[in-house]
Amino acid sequence: MKRLNNLYYSKRIKELLAELQTAGTTLVVAPMGYGKTLAVQYFLQEQERCGKKVLRQSIYGAGAEAFWQGVCHSWQNTELGAALLQQSLPADANAKTLVLELFRQLLPQEPVYWFIDDLHLLESSEVIDFLFALSKAGFADLHLLLVSRGQIFDGSRLLELGRKVFCLDKHDLALQRDELAEYSSRCGLQLTAQQLDALHEACEGWFSVTYLNFLNYDRYQRFCLDTGSVYEMIANVLLRPLPSEQQRLLLLMGQPEEFTPEQVAYAYGTSCRESVGRLLECNAFIIRLANGRLRCHHMLKQATRHAFGLLPEAEQQMYFRRLGQWYAQQKEYEEALDWLYRGRDFDGLLAAVQQLRDWSMHPQHRQHLFDWLCECPPEILWQYPQAVLIIMRRMFSLNMVPEMLQVKEWYVTALERNTALSQRERDNYYGELEVILSFLAFNSITGMSEHHRRAYKLLSGAPQTLSKQGIWTFGAPSVLGLYLRTGCSLRQTVEDMQECMPPYYLLSGWHGAGAAELTEAEALLLQGRIDEMDMPLQKAYYQAEKHGQECITICCDFLEMQRDLFRGVYSSKAEAYSRHQWQLQPWKQSMLLNSADMCAGFYYALLGKPEYIPSWLTDGNGQQPSVLYPARPCRNYISAQCLLAQGQYTELLVRWSDWEQECRPYSNFLCLLYLQVQRAAAFAGRGDVTSCRASLKQALAMAEADKLVLPLAQNIALLRPYLEQEAQGECSAAAAAALHLGQQMEAGRGQIMSARFAEAGLQELTEQELQIAQLAAARHTNREIAQRLSLSEGTIKQYLNKIFAKLQIDAVAKNKRHQLERFFSNS
Repeated sequence: MKRLNNLYYSKRIKELLAELQTAGTTLVVAPMGYGKTLAVQYFLQEQERCGKKVLRQSIYGAGAEAFWQGVCHSWQNTELGAALLQQSLPADANAKTLVLELFRQLLPQEPVYWFIDDLHLLESSEVIDFLFALSKAGFADLHLLLVSRGQIFDGSRLLELGRKVFCLDKHDLALQRDELAEYSSRCGLQLTAQQLDALHEACEGWFSVTYLNFLNYDRYQRFCLDTGSVYEMIANVLLRPLPSEQQRLLLLMGQPEEFTPEQVAYAYGTSCRESVGRLLECNAFIIRLANGRLRCHHMLKQATRHAFGLLPEAEQQMYFRRLGQWYAQQKEYEEALDWLYRGRDFDGLLAAVQQLRDWSMHPQHRQHLFDWLCECPPEILWQYPQAVLIIMRRMFSLNMVPEMLQVKEWYVTALERNTALSQRERDNYYGELEVILSFLAFNSITGMSEHHRRAYKLLSGAPQTLSKQGIWTFGAPSVLGLYLRTGCSLRQTVEDMQECMPPYYLLSGWHGAGAAELTEAEALLLQGRIDEMDMPLQKAYYQAEKHGQECITICCDFLEMQRDLFRGVYSSKAEAYSRHQWQLQPWKQSMLLNSADMCAGFYYALLGKPEYIPSWLTDGNGQQPSVLYPARPCRNYISAQCLLAQGQYTELLVRWSDWEQECRPYSNFLCLLYLQVQRAAAFAGRGDVTSCRASLKQALAMAEADKLVLPLAQNIALLRPYLEQEAQGECSAAAAAALHLGQQMEAGRGQIMSARFAEAGLQELTEQELQIAQLAAARHTNREIAQRLSLSEGTIKQYLNKIFAKLQIDAVAKNKRHQLERFFSNS
């Protein structure tokens, strides 16, 4: 009796697969058709029989987003899965750290086998980076099984993983001569030694081609040893011999990535359960998945899709339409969209879109988003204003603003022509439109508020477009960095924020709570009114914490860190931020970790401790952690301050033009001011007096009207002599105020350095340096110290420069010895 569809695993393969139980990560890499997936599935079924937890994930496209959706789906119904849903694929160091911490804390306390198949279909280095980080972490109860046609990790990464990784390749999976003989015997084929030799030589152990040859031999008593293409072989052996109905059914099975027998029968259009059953029984290229669905092997899928493409276009569209309708009936609306579009069923397409209020959107939908509406007949489009609204919302998030404005006109037409809508429904739709249009007015507070107020009057409930969980600051640690648009507008900006935020709070359920008070506190800090900012800052803290707005709390901390520098108080929050030991739970947005890095980086740059600055803020390799686009100008001026602290003046000047351009689209005036000051400081650091004075004059002119002296004061160490000259010029008031505030900051910084870092700094001094430092702190001159130690004055000067560097004393010469004296008195 022939048993051609029986799976065969030799004793050798079983012994190799047993190694997977002890491996943290297993890489199975071989060309198609070598039985990679079947071998791993066999192993996993054995583990399931022993009560082990098994997760399976298949890759069906190149997109990183689709991969991450698969990750979340794999871990659904677990605490870890719920946490991962709050994240996106980690694309930077902070995000990886956060996600790995989630795995560490929330992995089930039992062995878990996580199988990810067909990784070769991905075109995302971020995915491979994440899988490598997960493999390197080496969680004891997590077994990662990765299958691909091509290399997954390069040689250096394999070397780094060492014994944490176990590898199987095509040589391990290929049928050996004796295994081929046993396989053929189990299938019920009586082959001669000569036939086995010829088959093994032609197939080289290639499992799928061996199986196809068995089928062909059983039917025609001959092998296909000289075929030019495995796909042609599949067509000849598996497709063309079938009756017409079964051919069509097999073609339909190859269209979706996964399918059910009922789905194929629905798409075919008639009762054909028996035919479907017979196909499943006699085709080992159709794989039954753990979720109860079926999947065609890639080789069969490619052959059937090629044959399907030769059908008349009208027939193809009919089948596509039915597949889409099937998904819609199962409430799998995202899956339905592309099929309905390919089937030209725009009525069904827009009806499906209306079910997707929280649409995460597959990558292929981005390509077709505008096409759907352009190609949809107007009479259908007008019946679905809600669908048009949802598509508009997605267009804004994709920065498709011109297309979005065109769709707005269609949307308004759809509302006006849809006579079935009640006045309340019509008002709600117009209210949602106002919410979306408000984003186009960013960063005009009053412009956005006009839309918000109109939306509040029109809507009968909370808008679907806004989420209280979104990051109101886009990841920036400064509100005025986002919303101060021009010079001479600081007071007006504060008043606008105080007037416009309360209506927005009502509309959004307190999204961004505390922003109005925070803006006032930041304005006072920028003007150097340190003691006046405490009350609005505490109010901002209260509102943000009351309404769960972590992004505003981070902005409050950013102001507090800067304020405390003037008071000589070391910021424990900066230390916690730099170590990511802060109050946010690990399943919050990873973007806020990047915000925390920016806060800590800026603080330590001002403090003069560049070794504590997160490296991504200055590395400039293009792989910087993500903040949303509106927050990039804030990130840039913080990076510039970090470069100044590291003495990388040339690097700052090289990047300056790009950073300055990124401030232009939204008129980020405060960020421009910071960059202009930092440019002057970089020129000063390089000794370029002319360029420094020119840049400083521009910065003073920008700062003078609103008395924005903080950026100048924070760079007093490099700009002091130039500010002293400018104190006699056109912008004398701003220069004088900056000098006074800068002296306060240096005094406060000196107190922190001597109180916090004195002991560590003193331990770095040699015995000779310590003796010289003590004499200098006792107010002895260089000549007196030189005479006492029998050294030259030049040598003493060199020693003192080293001492000041080790003790982090970088003030101007007349203050250095005073700081040194404080250093010894405190230590």
